[in-house]
Amino acid sequence: MLISIPDILIEGTSLIIPSYPFKPSIACRQDRFIATDVMNIDVSAAPPAIRVNNELIFISAKHKDDLVLFAEANQIPIVRRDDVWDGLLEPFLDTEYTDVTHQRIVSWLATYGLTEEIITSIRDEVGKQLYAYNFGTMLWEWVHLGAFDVLCAMRSTYSAEQFADFYRKVMDIALLPDK
Repeated sequence: MLISIPDILIEGTSLIIPSYPFKPSIACRQDRFIATDVMNIDVSAAPPAIRVNNELIFISAKHKDDLVLFAEANQIPIVRRDDVWDGLLEPFLDTEYTDVTHQRIVSWLATYGLTEEIITSIRDEVGKQLYAYNFGTMLWEWVHLGAFDVLCAMRSTYSAEQFADFYRKVMDIALLPDK
């Protein structure tokens, strides 16, 4: 379930991702992205992410400084994207999840168009695997679980076709409100 966060190589105006763990990703069909392919970069995300079309490609945090330099050199916007998946996955952290926490998060997620029914449905879909991912693997994360984590947790649960559908759903939510 635990997956290494991908490394990158930078060659001039290209980002090269030698291996990417999520088969539905564009990064599995091509390993080189030129600067004009990259819409923006979020180095504050955990893990940092580059946006290509309607997809976030996750990169190891050890490349933050290189990503900033690449963005500056190629006039790529550096953004700070809200992590909607962090709110969705909060109950699966190794921390207390109270009614007050629940109401705060549901109110925040509602600003992205997610109703309590949608939130419950998503949590029901991923809950068992997220518990196994966080506690069964001894990760014991208590601060943040996000889109990368839910993809890691769920990729062995689905067939290739089902995971491709789930991957699209994860990206659609991760890119709210600006997909």
